[in-house]
Amino acid sequence: MEGVVKLLLGEYLKIYTAYSRNREARFYSASGGVATALLKYLLEGGHAEVAIVPKPNFRGSLVYGVWTIVKDPNEVSKYSGSLYATTFGFSRVVDYALSRFRRIAVTTLHCHTRAIKRLLQLRGSSRDVFIIGLYCNNAPSVWATRYALRYFGIRVGDVEWVKFRGCGWPGYTTIKTRRGVIRVPYPTFWGSGFGQYFYGVGCYLCSGQTNPLADVSLADPWTLPHEPIKRLGGATLVVVRTRRGLEVFEGAVKAGCIEAIEVDPVYAVQDATLLKLSRRVLGGRFNGYVLPPGFTTIAYEALYHMGRFLASRESLWPLLRLYHRVARPLALRVASVLDYRLRTTWAKVGTYVKLLQRARVPREVYSLAGLEVDECP
Repeated sequence: MEGVVKLLLGEYLKIYTAYSRNREARFYSASGGVATALLKYLLEGGHAEVAIVPKPNFRGSLVYGVWTIVKDPNEVSKYSGSLYATTFGFSRVVDYALSRFRRIAVTTLHCHTRAIKRLLQLRGSSRDVFIIGLYCNNAPSVWATRYALRYFGIRVGDVEWVKFRGCGWPGYTTIKTRRGVIRVPYPTFWGSGFGQYFYGVGCYLCSGQTNPLADVSLADPWTLPHEPIKRLGGATLVVVRTRRGLEVFEGAVKAGCIEAIEVDPVYAVQDATLLKLSRRVLGGRFNGYVLPPGFTTIAYEALYHMGRFLASRESLWPLLRLYHRVARPLALRVASVLDYRLRTTWAKVGTYVKLLQRARVPREVYSLAGLEVDECP
């Protein structure tokens, strides 16, 4: 089984579920606050001189990010929580940091990880760059938030700012308007069409959902028991990939910044992992795919291409909402039935992974929130 998991995840040394021991940081982060805790540990201990993180900006109902450099470890928490929007200026900020600092920490999506690795190679740089990679399904465009606000009946002219994650796990999307604060459950906000159609073909073709080139990869613990993690206020799935990554992560645990337990590697394989690693049929090309397509993957492809067309014109957004509510669930239901009745390879792999995840439930996870095992749902 280890060979199958490594084929799906890339190289790794150990896999943990973990959380920041700072309860406030954990509560306001996307999952368990591990990225924030690691960055603070690296800066406070002198393991990194600066951290490069995305800074959210909001203008006229359009949300976007700008990469920025942080030196003060106490400032890191200001940038906690996921930023689901296009972020600008990465190459410029990284190039500046590489020219002035020897030890750098950075949080990245897979495309940014590849870019910084390539930049280091071209420069022949000896800089110590510690990469905290994030699992990524896609990066929504600046228009995605505007669409979601209209979807939920929020007047875009009244909106002052948006925070995509926080307030527990899986958390809420918080929207501050002139009339007050509105909170939408994060899965509901993402599933409104916000996270399904408003991204480019590059994201669609990317097979690096697990960020395999990072030192550590972080993800929401969707495959683990949800109840103890909700009671805890959040936790993070941590895939440690390099010796340097293991050294830093274990150092943060010993320093009391992070609490962690090791879990079976199969829990790092998510539904999105299988989708992203399946070969594209509609206008795709080979790019690190390791699974054959199935009816479900083809349905996702067709839904994306049609939905992306509808998302590209604001005048078509009412039709997109109807398409998302009716056509999408029907198409995916039919595709799933075909996959499992015809026993396609896609269905066999998915079933195998899910059976292993159910059979190897890590009972230690319940101790994270101080729960007794007999309280398991």
